[in-house]
Amino acid sequence: MKSVASWPSVNWTGVLLLHFLARTLNVTYMMSAEVIHQIEEALDEDEKEMLLFLCRDVTADVAARNVRDLLDGLNERGKLPTMGLAELLYRVRRFDLLKRILKMDKTTVEAYLLRHPHLVSDYRVLMTEIGEDLDKSDMSSLIFLMRDYMGRGKTAKNKDKSFLDLVMELEKLNLVAPDQLDLLERCLKNIHRIDLKTKIQKYKQSAQGTGTNYINALQASLPNLSLKDPSYNLRVSLEQYYGIPA
Repeated sequence: MKSVASWPSVNWTGVLLLHFLARTLNVTYMMSAEVIHQIEEALDEDEKEMLLFLCRDVTADVAARNVRDLLDGLNERGKLPTMGLAELLYRVRRFDLLKRILKMDKTTVEAYLLRHPHLVSDYRVLMTEIGEDLDKSDMSSLIFLMRDYMGRGKTAKNKDKSFLDLVMELEKLNLVAPDQLDLLERCLKNIHRIDLKTKIQKYKQSAQGTGTNYINALQASLPNLSLKDPSYNLRVSLEQYYGIPA
């Protein structure tokens, strides 16, 4: 008598867990158009500029002309989980929107950022913090000093622009980068903003110590899901995205 061929052994519990995880992450990733619209309307022009600057490293494939395009593009590509959006609102200090729209407080986001990869690089955060601490006189002096490196034409165009605009121009000229801040540090010293020069030095020390500060959350995305060990995928994802130890 011939033996009956048996079905290959399948860990159905793991498969069901993986299916549940995929559905859960999909809900987490997709932000409603209503939420994006509410955030765009609530931000002022300076906050919008800051948000666009903060996300420059994670929007290489997103044609972001404004905040709506930015958030919608990230959302469609699965790069805007709830905690990612929470981080962005935290970075622009709109704690009221954190509370009203995402039902979170400042402390919750800070605790999350201590344990998980960031959507925004430390370099972008540093540049926005420096920009917030510079007054008009500081900016005028900085732009003048940049003549030696950018030329008169470039500095004239940036005369009435913000510090973040200046940084983007310097990035295009390969004069400033996450691991290339000596020029900016020197100029801050020349305008007697030793406090901001010290902030850059602390950033450099931190980057040297960890070796990971130049990597943003885009480069630390979910591992490839595999049916070989669905429970592993579940554990990793719960820990990474929800802060739930498994």
